[in-house]
Amino acid sequence: MIEKIKDCDRIHLFRDISREEIEKMFRCSKTVERSFGDGSYVFRQGETPRNLFLVLDGTVMISKDFASGKRDVLFMVGQGDVFGEMFLFADTKTYWYDAITQGKVRLLEIPWDFFYCFCSNACEHHRMITKNMLEIQSEKNFTMTRKLHLLSGTTLRERIALWLIEQAVDSGSDTIKLSMNREELADYLGTTRPSLSRELMKMQQEQLIEADKNTIKILHRDALEMLY
Repeated sequence: MIEKIKDCDRIHLFRDISREEIEKMFRCSKTVERSFGDGSYVFRQGETPRNLFLVLDGTVMISKDFASGKRDVLFMVGQGDVFGEMFLFADTKTYWYDAITQGKVRLLEIPWDFFYCFCSNACEHHRMITKNMLEIQSEKNFTMTRKLHLLSGTTLRERIALWLIEQAVDSGSDTIKLSMNREELADYLGTTRPSLSRELMKMQQEQLIEADKNTIKILHRDALEMLY
């Protein structure tokens, strides 16, 4: 199975674990590979958590749907990312969000039993992957804290400005390539697509940004930083 994984050495879950040990881990944990088409549910709200998921190819949207029909996009996961980890050691009986594929997706499904107990051989890879999982959970907690900070913005313009600055800092560029479409970005920012489009158009007219279909370029970073 290991030969099917691209850039295995760059995947945080497998950090400091040899390819031979990873293959051994797959056998020990009974890891399986699964493929999904566009718009498929890897799991739904209310289902019972049993596995950790690692994305091999494609993108998965993690979102929360409400009875009103509103959808809150929590975050996106791509190649090399894991999801479902927040339920791993929590006393939570059901998923409270959905995992929906964006295009074709291929992933690994690792049963939680592997993380709960160590095998009789006390394998080194078992210790390392548990350490890596704790690091990943810390990073995810930081991501969610950043979103809470983002949503603290009083106006939509403030939220857009804060999101753009964070993306620019993370990427090291004032040209942000969008990983979400406009509707998904609107859900992430807690607004509607028409409202987002109107505000982006106003910001472009004021020469704060230059917005295209798949990119947004920051033209006046100082002005954006003054908004929050």
